[in-house]
Amino acid sequence: MTVARLNLLPVLVALSASILGCGPNYGGRQEVKGTIKLKGQPLDQGVIDFTPLEAQPTKGGALISKGSYSIPRQSGLMKGKYRVIITSGDGRTRENSDEPPGPTGANIISKERIPADYNVNSKQEIEVAEKKANVFDYDIP
Repeated sequence: MTVARLNLLPVLVALSASILGCGPNYGGRQEVKGTIKLKGQPLDQGVIDFTPLEAQPTKGGALISKGSYSIPRQSGLMKGKYRVIITSGDGRTRENSDEPPGPTGANIISKERIPADYNVNSKQEIEVAEKKANVFDYDIP
């Protein structure tokens, strides 16, 4: 009986490890997600970009849809500080109205809706950490 129990021990250890989660660590990458509002309303569409401020090897970004964005862990960011840039064109107005529209008459580059403080002159910074939820929400005036 003791031999049979000893043979069962490795099987139980392996089963326990798989159930308890020896899952992939994705090289230390972390999931990053959040919500974005513009003038109190969920931002319908846009892009959020995270640029490293330290020596992290990751730069990332995500599409914003219906006020939310998400970067899954497998393509996430390494821990550290990042500058945040948010962009969202209005889809109607040419950035430079003195220039003619594109060949189809459609706008090639539309006017930016996001204030410069969250965009070209952004001073918005986040810090991605291990072992905590990396949720970063923005309410842009």
